[in-house]
Order: sequence, then C-alpha cells, then structure tokens
Amino acid sequence: MSKLKFVLPALVFVGGLIIPATVSFATPAIGKTTGAKCTVCHSKGKELNAVGECYKTKKDLKVCQAN
Repeated sequence: MSKLKFVLPALVFVGGLIIPATVSFATPAIGKTTGAKCTVCHSKGKELNAVGECYKTKKDLKVCQAN
C-alpha cells in the first residue's frame, strides 16, 4: 500500500505530461516549412479556417491561399 501512494501519483503526473503532447496536431514546424503565421490557417485558437481546412487535405499552402 505504501508503494501505491507514490507510484500512482507519479503515473498520473507522467500521463498528464504525455497525453496533451499527443493530442496536438498543428506544430510550429508547419509554420517554419510554409513560412506562414498561425493565423493564416487558424481563426480562433485551434479552429481551422478555410485555408487551414484546405491545407489539411492538400498540403499545399499556395494552392489553398489562391482559392
């Protein structure tokens, strides 16, 4: 029982660090490769605008911005 008092909180803490990192799909690397700011594809925080939805499927920002 005494080991459980230390192991369980440690597992919850580590899980809390790992889970949010795996949920996020947009990364600063996308901005670096495209040269675009976050607001080009995102309107409110994580919500994608029309350009973001287009980029999600076509992976070509120039094509998406032209439409």
